[in-house]
Amino acid sequence: MKGNRDEVFSYIFSKADEVGYMGLDSARSGKFQDELENDPELIRIAGEKLSRNYIKDTVLNNYSKKQRYISEDDVLSVFVELSDISVLGAKKDLENGIFKISYSNEEFECTSSSINEWQTVLKRFGKRRSGKTRFAFLTCGGIEKQQDELGAVVDILKSYGVTALIVKPSQKPISIKLYLSNKSGQPFSLVKTGLSKPFLLLAGISGTGKTRFVREQAKTSKQFAETYCLTSVRPDWHEPSDLLGYISRLNGAAEYITTDVLQFIATAWRAIADSDLTVEVQENEDQGKRLVVAGERDALDKVLPYWLCLDEMNLAPVEQYFADYLSVLETREWCWTGNSFTYSCDALLKPATIKEVADKEKLREALGFDDAQYDELWAHICQYGLGIPFNLLVAGTVNMDETTHGFSRKVIDRALSFDFGAFFPNNFDEFADFGTPTSCNKRLSYPIWSNASKADLDNTFDADGTKTVAFLSAVNAVLKNTPFELAFRALNELLLAVASSQPQDDLTLKAVWDDFMMCKVLPRIEGDTDKLTTSDGKALLVELDTVLADQFAPIWLASDADEANQRPDLYREKIVADGATEEEKVLRIPCRSKAKLQWMSERLASATFTSFWP
Repeated sequence: MKGNRDEVFSYIFSKADEVGYMGLDSARSGKFQDELENDPELIRIAGEKLSRNYIKDTVLNNYSKKQRYISEDDVLSVFVELSDISVLGAKKDLENGIFKISYSNEEFECTSSSINEWQTVLKRFGKRRSGKTRFAFLTCGGIEKQQDELGAVVDILKSYGVTALIVKPSQKPISIKLYLSNKSGQPFSLVKTGLSKPFLLLAGISGTGKTRFVREQAKTSKQFAETYCLTSVRPDWHEPSDLLGYISRLNGAAEYITTDVLQFIATAWRAIADSDLTVEVQENEDQGKRLVVAGERDALDKVLPYWLCLDEMNLAPVEQYFADYLSVLETREWCWTGNSFTYSCDALLKPATIKEVADKEKLREALGFDDAQYDELWAHICQYGLGIPFNLLVAGTVNMDETTHGFSRKVIDRALSFDFGAFFPNNFDEFADFGTPTSCNKRLSYPIWSNASKADLDNTFDADGTKTVAFLSAVNAVLKNTPFELAFRALNELLLAVASSQPQDDLTLKAVWDDFMMCKVLPRIEGDTDKLTTSDGKALLVELDTVLADQFAPIWLASDADEANQRPDLYREKIVADGATEEEKVLRIPCRSKAKLQWMSERLASATFTSFWP
């Protein structure tokens, strides 16, 4: 060959791309080789007419190899974190289809093959699931394949625990973070979402992952064993002592019998004492001396949430065994002056009860305050009692059936009630290692307000609170003179929800209202047709539907495809590449309370009785 070899190869490669050489049958392939042999431009570049054998066995064979084999760039092209991923192995390893990739100190086994020879993947990996993520890079040889053809192969390999990724041409990039073995059952956002209440009811049918959700929330702290306590509620619980312990005099002397729950509460208090915050005694005119936590806002970032999960919470009457907590919960008080705060709360374990105990050192040891560093704190606890620590989050899982108890409004009014399936839906396509999650739950954290003020709303879309007050007034007009009428506590908690979420636009503000309807208003509504009637004799659910349709425009009418008018999800966000904007992370969803209200109305029509609970 007299001409430039590289130019010859480049020209033939470009012609092969044009005709889709890798997809040609033998007859069309032979015709293409004939055309190249007599191509005037190729003869000019080569300086002579090239033989058929040279074109086929040297140049086109080289082209075929390049299309079948993958390069490092091909591997990286399917990941959004391509600059942070390393391909482990030499060029020969890539050509042989046996190599590894590394990301975040974790290595993944990989192989590659033609899409038409995908069975090779199973020969290399075996058909037994390994429990670890393995990648198969399947090359299409530069030919666009039908999605159903690709999907069939991808699904088969997935059934054997192999994640198939398509290259040449490369598929849309995905995040490798979804496949890290140290991820908990579902990926979580790094952003913390402050709750407006520290008491949650997670309601849903059995098996939806309510208990797991609480456990995974605790795992995000990286101190799971310290920050998580699971307590299974027993059907025979009727007294607060079943949860918090009691004084026993079996041996003559008064001895306090602690529980896992009380010990966990003490653990949360020690975490506060070990932080940069101060636990001290302060005096004010209204309440006299009491135990408070004082400090700066920045110090709260270092105090982890402590999750107490009460499994099957309503197997026993909640109003009975949980009475002390429900009462003390309402005494929590946060006072802010600029970035400085104090937190106080009435005692769960009363000082009078501690005073009765004969061996206080034994109680101190049982609660974990026996180290010398807690001498002063223990002295304060003995004098003022042990209250609810601000970093304690209580989550009760709830099933509603013939074996469980319902909730009074006393309980509902003090909790955030989540229809678990509506807030954290089970998507089978994203299940564990069998799917690819596209969204993740946000990390939940404890509230840092107890009473709403205008200052807390200054930087929100509703800076003076008038929009929120008008919304709740419209809702309460429907509920007026019914058992479901709202009081000042509801307004305070809605304003706290606005303060916690800090909405910056109309759709986000309405998302806060929508979630408030789901968590605080609709759970209170239950009964038959007679009970669900307004003071002027109209159907309450119908009237509520009319009011919300007006108040929630445009999110009320937004369809599943109308993302522009959908509300943002305040508890979940999209999984996106590093460096994505905050707006790109926002997950848009339809109005939650519209669907729930429709469900309640249909249930009333078919069963003559309805309630919020699934």
